[in-house]
Amino acid sequence: MIDKLGGKWLNVSGGRPFGQPFLIVFENGKIKYSFLNKNSKNLVLAETKQDKFNEDVSSFTKIEIINPNRIRLFRKGVRHILIHDVESRTEDVIFEEDYVRLLPTKSHLSESRIQLMKYDLNWKHEKVIIEFNTILDRTYIQEINKRLNQQGTTILLEKIDQTLLFSMLYNNFRTLIMPIINVDDEKMILCGFPEKPYEVIAMRTN
Repeated sequence: MIDKLGGKWLNVSGGRPFGQPFLIVFENGKIKYSFLNKNSKNLVLAETKQDKFNEDVSSFTKIEIINPNRIRLFRKGVRHILIHDVESRTEDVIFEEDYVRLLPTKSHLSESRIQLMKYDLNWKHEKVIIEFNTILDRTYIQEINKRLNQQGTTILLEKIDQTLLFSMLYNNFRTLIMPIINVDDEKMILCGFPEKPYEVIAMRTN
């Protein structure tokens, strides 16, 4: 199975084990970790290797191939449960982590052109207008954020190698990051959603 897991894999779990976006690669029986840098430069999102977190593939109880470019890793762990803010107990659990493989984005458009267009994204009854480099919050929220010295919600176009990324940030913290499979004048295809449907087509609105 390991021979099918080449390339870089982006964590797309609903909850992030390290609290920030990261990548893994499978190499010589080990899983090696890299954190994504806080800021991108010229759209490029750099990685910082985190060798202290590297671990043996055998430390996971199971690797499930959801589809050729999405996998789920299972590991044993312990969950701490607080009772009435005083007592606590622990229980053994199996944690699940989802990853998608980074593949080159298919597009004939320039990156600057993509950033000028808007796309309508609908996923599980949630609607988002993809408009890059624009504060998305309502005016009154922007006023509150300004008083609190916060930057609000924005969407950036970023990339790792040849993969373009949809990145949603709140106060300069990436709350969501997903690979763009394909983007053209009519649509944008995104993958990496935490639940089904894992892949969604966003239609152009302007």
